[in-house]
Formats: sequence, structure tokens, C-alpha cells
Amino acid sequence: MSTDKKFFSKLLMSSYSNEPLGHKVLSHQIQNLKDVWNNTGDAKSKAIGTERLLKMFLIIVQFITPSIYIRAFFGRYGNLAKNLGIELYVIFKLLCAFCILFFGLYNNLKIIWGYSFFMCWAFFMILETVLYSANLIINNNVFTNPISYKRNLIFVILDYIELNLDFATVYLSLKALKKIVSNNDVLITKPLDSLYFSFISSLTIGYGDITPLNDTGKYLIIFQVLVFLLLGALVINFYSAQIASEKEGRKSDSKGNSRSIVRPGMHSWLCLFKRFRKGISR
Repeated sequence: MSTDKKFFSKLLMSSYSNEPLGHKVLSHQIQNLKDVWNNTGDAKSKAIGTERLLKMFLIIVQFITPSIYIRAFFGRYGNLAKNLGIELYVIFKLLCAFCILFFGLYNNLKIIWGYSFFMCWAFFMILETVLYSANLIINNNVFTNPISYKRNLIFVILDYIELNLDFATVYLSLKALKKIVSNNDVLITKPLDSLYFSFISSLTIGYGDITPLNDTGKYLIIFQVLVFLLLGALVINFYSAQIASEKEGRKSDSKGNSRSIVRPGMHSWLCLFKRFRKGISR
């Protein structure tokens, strides 16, 4: 048994040690709110007006999402355990979204204002992902540096797939899509058709073969486009931060102990563009 435990520990955690988290997650979140309220954090946490209200709202709303309590539970066993707990939660959400859509659960348990419990779950998962992503962007100064930017990119891709599955579930449950067959409007009932529409809408392509059936469908498409614009901003934010971090590291190495602060900005965008062109030319 101990051999199996060591094997899985090595498989999942490599040589990383499970260091203590150093704080309680819920208490830390409350302290973040106090810092924004009192403007007692670092310079990046100070804000006024709309930005200030949005920062506080995004911190407060995390208390109604499961993710913060999962971080708090696993965080008791160390920083690495907290990160692995979040990974399990992301995979769990993805599997739930897949099962709800392709096993037709979105029409079962209609207990919430006539809507299916599973449809409401899918919509709640959409809101949780949106609010957490927005929190990463707006309150980025209260988050610790990630273990790996590639790891974060993997999570963004998983979130992207899960969001499309959830939107496809909501479209089907609300009977919001149609296709034209022999000049007649036909309601979309197949999960694959709904998922196909969700993916092409997220990429703002739109082939015109499947369209909204009613105003509900139009509102959902508008919301979906805004959600994926936010997700795209998150990807750009992470990569610009990575480029800035690498730039700072190279300057520190070339100048010994001297450190220069490089902020994501126009130079980071130019570096990202150069990398993109370099990748195409290969």
C-alpha cells in the first residue's frame, strides 16, 4: 500500500513538497475585502469608484461559490493539496457538464420555478466560472503566482470546454434553438447540434444553419459572447504577465542583483506578437 501511495504521490506531485498554506482561505478572503475597503493593501489594490465597487463585489460573491470552500478544505493539508483539490473540482465540473448534456439530464427534476435542477446547475457553473475569471483579472494582486503558466492554460482550456457544454445544456433545456428544414423551423433537440452551435458561437463564427428560436436564445448568445471575450482577456492577461516575468528574469540575470520592474504593457504585446510571427515562420 505504501508503494502505491508513493507512486501516485510521485505521479501527481513530482518532487514538489506539500508546504503549509500559511493562512486560512476564508480568513484570507475576508482580509482581502478589508484591504480593498480600507485601501490598506499594496498600491495595486487601491481603487476608487466603479473599480472599487467591482473589486469588493467579486471578492464577496466568491463566498457563494463551491470553489472557495474546496480551496479551504484542501488548504488545511497544505498548498499543494489545495492546488490538487482545485484540479479535481475542475475535472468534476467538466464531467458533470458532459453527463448532464449527453445523458439528457437537463429535462429531469423540474423543481426550481419549472426549470430543471440540472439546467440551473449548468447555469450556476457558467456564472461561477465567469465571476472567478473576472476576479482573477480585476483582483489579480491578491493571488499568488501560479505554479506554472502552462498549468493555468490547461485550466483555461478545460473551462472553455466546460462552458460550451453548459451553454449547450441551457440552450436545449430552454428550447432556444432551431434549424431550417424544407423552409420549416425545426426545434433543436440533439445534444450534438446544441454543442456544435455553442462552440461556433463562442468563436463568433456563425454559419447560419442553426439560429435562435426566440428572444431567450438571443439573450443567451449575447451573454455567451461576452463570457468568452472575458475568457480571452484572461488568457492574454496570463501570457502578458508571463512575458513580463521572463523579461524581468533575464534583466536580473544580466545585471547581477539589480532588479527592474517590468509591467505588462505595450512591450509585452510586442513580445507576444514577435513570438507569434516566429512560430508561424518555423
